Amino acid sequence: YEFRGTWVATVVNIDWPKSGKDSAEQQKKDFLKLLDFYETLNLNTLIVQIRTAGDAFFPSEMAPWSRFMTGQEGQPKDGFNDPLKWMVEKTHERGMQFHAWLNPYRATFDLDTTILAENHDFNQHRDWMIKYGKKFYYDPGNRKVQQHLTRIVGEVVENYAVDGIHFDDYFYPYKIKDEFFNDTITYATNALPDQSLEDWRRSNIDTLIRQVHTTIKTKKPWVRFG
Repeated sequence: YEFRGTWVATVVNIDWPKSGKDSAEQQKKDFLKLLDFYETLNLNTLIVQIRTAGDAFFPSEMAPWSRFMTGQEGQPKDGFNDPLKWMVEKTHERGMQFHAWLNPYRATFDLDTTILAENHDFNQHRDWMIKYGKKFYYDPGNRKVQQHLTRIVGEVVENYAVDGIHFDDYFYPYKIKDEFFNDTITYATNALPDQSLEDWRRSNIDTLIRQVHTTIKTKKPWVRFG
Protein backbone atom coordinates (compact mmCIF):
# COMPACT_ATOMS: atom_id res chain seq x y z
CA TYR A 1 0.00 0.00 0.00
CA GLU A 2 1.30 3.41 -0.97
CA PHE A 3 0.28 6.68 0.61
CA ARG A 4 0.05 9.17 -2.25
CA GLY A 5 -1.40 12.33 -0.80
CA THR A 6 -1.62 16.02 -1.53
CA TRP A 7 -2.29 19.04 0.67
CA VAL A 8 -5.29 21.25 -0.15
CA ALA A 9 -4.69 24.59 1.58
CA THR A 10 -7.72 26.73 2.35
CA VAL A 11 -6.06 29.54 4.32
CA VAL A 12 -6.29 32.80 2.33
CA ASN A 13 -7.89 30.64 -0.39
CA ILE A 14 -4.56 29.23 -1.62
CA ASP A 15 -5.96 26.05 -3.22
CA TRP A 16 -9.66 25.96 -2.46
CA PRO A 17 -12.12 27.60 -2.43
CA LYS A 18 -10.95 30.24 -4.87
CA SER A 19 -12.94 32.80 -2.90
CA GLY A 20 -15.12 32.67 0.17
CA LYS A 21 -17.57 34.88 -1.69
CA ASP A 22 -18.07 32.37 -4.51
CA SER A 23 -21.45 30.66 -4.60
CA ALA A 24 -21.82 27.23 -3.06
CA GLU A 25 -22.35 25.81 -6.53
CA GLN A 26 -19.09 27.32 -7.79
CA GLN A 27 -17.17 26.11 -4.77
CA LYS A 28 -18.47 22.58 -5.29
CA LYS A 29 -17.49 22.66 -8.97
CA ASP A 30 -13.99 23.82 -8.10
CA PHE A 31 -13.54 21.07 -5.50
CA LEU A 32 -14.67 18.42 -7.96
CA LYS A 33 -12.12 19.78 -10.46
CA LEU A 34 -9.44 19.29 -7.82
CA LEU A 35 -10.59 15.72 -7.31
CA ASP A 36 -10.54 15.12 -11.06
CA PHE A 37 -7.03 16.49 -11.35
CA TYR A 38 -5.54 14.51 -8.49
CA GLU A 39 -7.33 11.35 -9.56
CA THR A 40 -5.60 11.56 -12.96
CA LEU A 41 -2.28 11.71 -11.08
CA ASN A 42 -3.17 8.46 -9.29
CA LEU A 43 -3.15 10.09 -5.87
CA ASN A 44 -5.17 8.30 -3.24
CA THR A 45 -5.44 10.79 -0.37
CA LEU A 46 -6.58 14.39 0.01
CA ILE A 47 -5.36 16.28 3.08
CA VAL A 48 -7.75 19.20 3.31
CA GLN A 49 -7.28 22.13 5.68
CA ILE A 50 -10.46 22.50 7.75
CA ARG A 51 -9.08 24.80 10.49
CA THR A 52 -6.82 27.67 9.50
CA ALA A 53 -6.85 30.13 12.42
CA GLY A 54 -9.28 29.31 15.19
CA ASP A 55 -12.03 28.80 12.60
CA ALA A 56 -13.85 25.87 10.99
CA PHE A 57 -14.96 24.58 7.59
CA PHE A 58 -17.82 22.72 9.23
CA PRO A 59 -20.61 23.58 11.67
CA SER A 60 -18.67 23.52 14.94
CA GLU A 61 -19.78 24.13 18.49
CA MET A 62 -16.31 25.42 19.34
CA ALA A 63 -15.22 27.57 16.39
CA PRO A 64 -16.80 30.06 13.97
CA TRP A 65 -17.27 29.48 10.26
CA SER A 66 -14.11 30.43 8.37
CA ARG A 67 -14.27 33.58 6.26
CA PHE A 68 -12.14 31.72 3.70
CA MET A 69 -15.13 29.41 3.24
CA THR A 70 -18.10 31.73 3.62
CA GLY A 71 -16.78 35.22 2.87
CA GLN A 72 -17.56 36.46 6.39
CA GLU A 73 -16.32 34.80 9.52
CA GLY A 74 -19.03 33.31 11.67
CA GLN A 75 -21.64 33.33 8.92
CA PRO A 76 -22.76 30.02 7.36
CA LYS A 77 -22.59 29.47 3.61
CA ASP A 78 -25.91 29.71 1.82
CA GLY A 79 -26.59 26.39 0.12
CA PHE A 80 -23.60 24.65 1.69
CA ASN A 81 -24.68 23.57 5.16
CA ASP A 82 -21.81 21.16 5.82
CA PRO A 83 -18.87 21.44 3.40
CA LEU A 84 -16.79 18.90 5.31
CA LYS A 85 -19.44 16.18 5.10
CA TRP A 86 -19.86 16.82 1.38
CA MET A 87 -16.10 16.83 0.69
CA VAL A 88 -15.61 13.55 2.55
CA GLU A 89 -18.42 11.92 0.59
CA LYS A 90 -17.16 13.12 -2.80
CA THR A 91 -13.58 12.09 -2.00
CA HIS A 92 -14.67 8.62 -0.89
CA GLU A 93 -16.73 8.22 -4.08
CA ARG A 94 -13.40 8.34 -5.97
CA GLY A 95 -11.94 5.61 -3.78
CA MET A 96 -9.66 8.18 -2.16
CA GLN A 97 -9.07 8.84 1.52
CA PHE A 98 -9.95 12.14 3.15
CA HIS A 99 -7.66 13.45 5.86
CA ALA A 100 -8.69 16.53 7.83
CA TRP A 101 -5.86 19.04 8.31
CA LEU A 102 -5.98 21.39 11.28
CA ASN A 103 -3.67 24.19 12.31
CA PRO A 104 -3.87 23.99 16.11
CA TYR A 105 -2.05 27.02 17.53
CA ARG A 106 -2.53 29.86 15.03
CA ALA A 107 -5.44 31.93 16.33
CA THR A 108 -5.36 34.76 13.77
CA PHE A 109 -3.79 35.26 10.38
CA ASP A 110 -2.87 38.89 11.14
CA LEU A 111 -3.49 41.56 13.77
CA ASP A 112 -6.85 42.69 12.40
CA THR A 113 -9.07 41.26 15.11
CA THR A 114 -12.09 43.34 14.06
CA ILE A 115 -12.94 40.72 11.43
CA LEU A 116 -13.17 37.92 14.00
CA ALA A 117 -16.57 36.52 14.88
CA GLU A 118 -17.98 37.09 18.33
CA ASN A 119 -17.60 33.39 19.15
CA HIS A 120 -13.96 33.24 18.04
CA ASP A 121 -11.71 32.17 20.90
CA PHE A 122 -9.88 35.50 20.71
CA ASN A 123 -13.08 37.18 21.85
CA GLN A 124 -14.26 34.42 24.17
CA HIS A 125 -10.95 33.54 25.85
CA ARG A 126 -8.58 36.47 25.54
CA ASP A 127 -6.37 34.97 28.26
CA TRP A 128 -5.60 32.05 25.94
CA MET A 129 -3.93 34.33 23.40
CA ILE A 130 -0.34 35.48 22.97
CA LYS A 131 0.61 38.15 20.45
CA TYR A 132 3.80 37.27 18.62
CA GLY A 133 4.96 38.97 15.45
CA LYS A 134 1.95 39.82 13.33
CA LYS A 135 -0.35 37.10 14.65
CA PHE A 136 -2.05 35.87 17.79
CA TYR A 137 -1.39 32.32 18.95
CA TYR A 138 -3.02 29.99 21.41
CA ASP A 139 -0.81 29.52 24.47
CA PRO A 140 0.36 25.88 24.14
CA GLY A 141 1.14 25.73 27.86
CA ASN A 142 -2.37 26.64 28.93
CA ARG A 143 -4.09 23.44 29.99
CA LYS A 144 -7.51 24.76 28.99
CA VAL A 145 -6.11 25.37 25.50
CA GLN A 146 -4.81 21.80 25.35
CA GLN A 147 -8.23 20.46 26.36
CA HIS A 148 -10.04 22.76 23.93
CA LEU A 149 -7.93 21.74 20.94
CA THR A 150 -8.32 18.09 21.85
CA ARG A 151 -12.11 18.48 21.99
CA ILE A 152 -12.15 20.10 18.55
CA VAL A 153 -10.35 17.10 17.06
CA GLY A 154 -12.78 14.83 18.89
CA GLU A 155 -15.68 16.74 17.36
CA VAL A 156 -14.32 16.14 13.86
CA VAL A 157 -13.53 12.46 14.38
CA GLU A 158 -16.87 11.71 16.02
CA ASN A 159 -19.06 13.52 13.50
CA TYR A 160 -17.30 12.86 10.19
CA ALA A 161 -16.05 9.81 8.30
CA VAL A 162 -12.51 11.16 7.99
CA ASP A 163 -9.72 8.67 7.45
CA GLY A 164 -7.05 10.73 9.15
CA ILE A 165 -6.22 13.84 11.18
CA HIS A 166 -3.21 15.97 10.29
CA PHE A 167 -1.55 18.83 12.16
CA ASP A 168 0.89 21.31 10.75
CA ASP A 169 2.70 23.93 12.84
CA TYR A 170 2.13 21.74 15.88
CA PHE A 171 4.91 23.60 17.70
CA TYR A 172 5.74 27.00 19.10
CA PRO A 173 6.09 29.65 16.36
CA TYR A 174 9.42 30.16 14.67
CA LYS A 175 11.60 32.62 16.54
CA ILE A 176 11.39 36.26 15.52
CA LYS A 177 14.44 38.41 16.16
CA ASP A 178 14.10 40.74 19.16
CA GLU A 179 10.65 39.40 20.08
CA PHE A 180 9.69 37.22 23.04
CA PHE A 181 6.86 34.70 23.13
CA ASN A 182 5.43 35.85 26.43
CA ASP A 183 4.22 32.72 28.19
CA THR A 184 5.97 33.68 31.43
CA ILE A 185 2.88 33.46 33.63
CA THR A 186 1.83 30.09 32.23
CA TYR A 187 5.37 28.79 32.71
CA ALA A 188 5.54 30.02 36.31
CA THR A 189 2.15 28.48 37.05
CA ASN A 190 2.46 25.09 35.37
CA ALA A 191 6.14 24.14 35.06
CA LEU A 192 7.59 21.39 37.21
CA PRO A 193 10.23 22.33 39.78
CA ASP A 194 13.59 22.99 38.08
CA GLN A 195 12.05 22.41 34.63
CA SER A 196 13.64 24.68 32.03
CA LEU A 197 11.49 26.81 29.76
CA GLU A 198 12.58 24.80 26.71
CA ASP A 199 11.84 21.44 28.33
CA TRP A 200 8.49 22.72 29.58
CA ARG A 201 7.52 23.94 26.12
CA ARG A 202 8.46 20.61 24.56
CA SER A 203 6.39 18.79 27.17
CA ASN A 204 3.37 20.97 26.30
CA ILE A 205 3.55 19.83 22.68
CA ASP A 206 3.98 16.23 23.82
CA THR A 207 0.89 16.57 26.01
CA LEU A 208 -1.31 17.85 23.20
CA ILE A 209 -0.15 15.16 20.78
CA ARG A 210 -0.71 12.43 23.37
CA GLN A 211 -4.17 13.71 24.30
CA VAL A 212 -5.25 14.05 20.66
CA HIS A 213 -3.92 10.60 19.78
CA THR A 214 -5.76 9.03 22.71
CA THR A 215 -8.99 10.82 21.81
CA ILE A 216 -8.83 9.72 18.18
CA LYS A 217 -8.03 6.11 18.95
CA THR A 218 -10.69 5.92 21.64
CA LYS A 219 -13.40 7.16 19.30
CA LYS A 220 -12.28 5.51 16.04
CA PRO A 221 -9.13 3.35 16.25
CA TRP A 222 -8.83 3.17 12.44
CA VAL A 223 -8.43 6.92 11.97
CA ARG A 224 -4.81 7.89 11.38
CA PHE A 225 -3.03 10.76 13.10
CA GLY A 226 -0.05 12.53 11.60
